[in-house]
Amino acid sequence: MCDAASTISIQAFRYDPDRHQESCFQSYEVESTEPLSVMALLAKVHEIDATFACRTSTCFKGQCGSCLVRVNGQDVLGCITLVKPGESVVLEPHSKYRVIRDVVVDFSQPREG
Repeated sequence: MCDAASTISIQAFRYDPDRHQESCFQSYEVESTEPLSVMALLAKVHEIDATFACRTSTCFKGQCGSCLVRVNGQDVLGCITLVKPGESVVLEPHSKYRVIRDVVVDFSQPREG
């Protein structure tokens, strides 16, 4: 059984246009005794659920921007944003770009408005 102090609770945005479904959130629990970057969390969610689409290969220096994601309502660089054990996070696609699937966005297609 997981100790809440060693677990990160995640509400991850889910959207698959091929299935013509409404967007929703799905819950995941990741065990960790140390802080994890949002990118590491996304990779762990993908390990738990291979249908979850996310980008995980980045520069890990906060420079390339391929890890842009929305965490608890804030657009952030996922490779340098840390989440501590015991915390809960809501992970969504970056707000400025069109969603392709789950938290993956099309950086060539900014949202209008």
